[in-house]
Amino acid sequence: MGDNRRMRRTDGRRRRWPWITLGALSLVALLAFVGIVFGGAQVLLTPHHGMTTAAGTVLDLTETQITLKKTAVSERVGTYGLQWTADSDSGSTAGTATIGPVLSSTTDTVIRPISNIQGTLTVGTAVKLNPNIYTGDPETSLGIPFSTALVQGELGSMPAWQVEGTGSTWVLFVHGIDGLRQSALRPLPTLVAAGLPTLAISYRNDTDAPASPNGLIHLGQTEWHDLDAAAAYALSQGATEFILYGDSMGASMVTQFMHQSQYAPKVVGMVLDAPVLNWKGVLQGQADRLHVGFLGGALQSVVSWRGDIDLGMLDELNQTETFENLPILLFQGLADPLVPHAESEQFAAALPLATYVPVPDAGHIQSWNVDPAAYEAHLAAFLAPFASTAGSTG
Repeated sequence: MGDNRRMRRTDGRRRRWPWITLGALSLVALLAFVGIVFGGAQVLLTPHHGMTTAAGTVLDLTETQITLKKTAVSERVGTYGLQWTADSDSGSTAGTATIGPVLSSTTDTVIRPISNIQGTLTVGTAVKLNPNIYTGDPETSLGIPFSTALVQGELGSMPAWQVEGTGSTWVLFVHGIDGLRQSALRPLPTLVAAGLPTLAISYRNDTDAPASPNGLIHLGQTEWHDLDAAAAYALSQGATEFILYGDSMGASMVTQFMHQSQYAPKVVGMVLDAPVLNWKGVLQGQADRLHVGFLGGALQSVVSWRGDIDLGMLDELNQTETFENLPILLFQGLADPLVPHAESEQFAAALPLATYVPVPDAGHIQSWNVDPAAYEAHLAAFLAPFASTAGSTG
């Protein structure tokens, strides 16, 4: 009889094991779901203020060349800023530099030109790539005079870089999510050459601007109000019309401005660089990259709930009629891991006055980095009609 009881207990355990295993797997799946969906939404909507990407450590260094371990970041096509922090072990002090296109590579290393070294850089120092190139202001970075304007928005005072021009058509430059005003420095010489006054703005949740009421990013749905305040400031300073220039989420702010601002009729052109035109597409794309595409819809729902955001309102692919009569220049990197280039192409194709510039090998907001001369040539040609009248309107 004892043997029978032991056998029944053993059989009971065997029958329970599949259910225990299934329960454990279900719990793991649930935790993974929560981590990816809720964690992803929180990461997207929480300000971090960082645009650099780790590029490994310095393997060798001369006055003109740097050798890095070969990675997808270190062999990125184009010209970039390089940044590092102080490292007592290697003897480096915090600094910046510029690295050019890859000169040569092996299976393990890449060699790139290096210049403009500020600070002390040594072998063994961990470095990061910065697509902005410049880390200072227009004067220190480019020798371009500027003043700091304080734009008064609904949440408080927001600093902006104001660069004078010869006319009354102002460029309002809007950087992207977690970005910096330094994003404006790459195209700024071309804007200055066109004689166009330029205002590189900051907005809510920037490091030097007020936080949003709940401390979260709203993907352009509320941030456009700060662009609206910048337009009002520019009008008070003599502006009569605008060219809106937005990269990444800055483009989402620009398009919302066009739908909702009282100043939208004063906009005579738009420049968009890696524009977020449809956050649903961006979120689905990120889920696909993580091989969990089936969670794309859930991620969209949680982002919408967590940020109180109407993603449909931010879908410009279904609202192109607003832009039908507006000259638009749209740069899009074909290696962009964030913005689906097919959506940028679709948006531009729907607009008779849009010029679409696809840039092979360019990552997110890196079309200038891949080929500065070509980028500036496209930009100068687009600005020419506005530049030709700038001098006579001031």
